[in-house]
Amino acid sequence: MNTPTFPRADTLTARALMRLLTGQKFTHRDFQNETASYRLSGYIEQLRNRHHWPIETKEEPAPTSDPTGRAATYGRYLIEPETLKALRAELGEQMSKFIEVVKRFEARGRDAK
Repeated sequence: MNTPTFPRADTLTARALMRLLTGQKFTHRDFQNETASYRLSGYIEQLRNRHHWPIETKEEPAPTSDPTGRAATYGRYLIEPETLKALRAELGEQMSKFIEVVKRFEARGRDAK
């Protein structure tokens, strides 16, 4: 497995990764509500293929308002807890610094409002 790399901290890709590295499990809608971004699957693809992060997708069904009674399937993204533990052991301080830098970037945006 390639060693994971970190995206630039001021990107939506980094904001998605920060959430995953802090153990969050989230859907497109969760991410959209926090970031106003409609492209989570694109950022996940970058994290998996360009940056080599082992991100899992758990599919979940949900009812829709479709009059036919159709259910929709959506993905919840996560890094498995055991994998996250191994990543922390391998990347340690680098991972912690990345998380803090991205959190500071997000806080600056909130403070500007």
